[in-house]
Amino acid sequence: TTIYVTHDQVEAMTLASRIAVMHKGEVQQFAEPRQVYDRPANMFVAGFMGSPAMNFIPAEISGLGVIFPGADGSPATLPLSSAAPSGMANGKVVLGIRPEHITRHHPERGASRPGIATIAAPVEVIEPTGAETMGLVRLAGKEIAARFEPDDAPRVGETVTLAIDMNKACLFDPGTERLLPRAA
Repeated sequence: TTIYVTHDQVEAMTLASRIAVMHKGEVQQFAEPRQVYDRPANMFVAGFMGSPAMNFIPAEISGLGVIFPGADGSPATLPLSSAAPSGMANGKVVLGIRPEHITRHHPERGASRPGIATIAAPVEVIEPTGAETMGLVRLAGKEIAARFEPDDAPRVGETVTLAIDMNKACLFDPGTERLLPRAA
């Protein structure tokens, strides 16, 4: 057994068989790297692991899905799919979505992938990085990071239809900032 301490999240993800994420002297999560990334125990872990960090959108749950203010201020609803928390019918939540799970919508691809929700949003910033293009779009009154293919990246000012993979969504309790368990 070897314990290796690092502040470099990429180094931790590539070297470790298990990761302990600590904050203010307390273990926030101790799990395999993939679980820490995909199902972070709380908003601190979700924001710490990944670059860029997970997007957080204040929202509410209703029978229809996750509701938050859309780009034009009117309510936007994303279906919950398998991200629905167990034992919670209605209430305030924080929707967590990683940038790689927000991409340009292609109708021909979306039909074969269940759990993909679509929403339109204006593009505010585009950052070409070579292998991918990062973009900031406006959703729920916030800048939200998304990833695009370099040859298919939108332009600043364009309103783009986004595909959001709700199968990868995380829902957090806004009071405790803890991950809400998914329905069985």
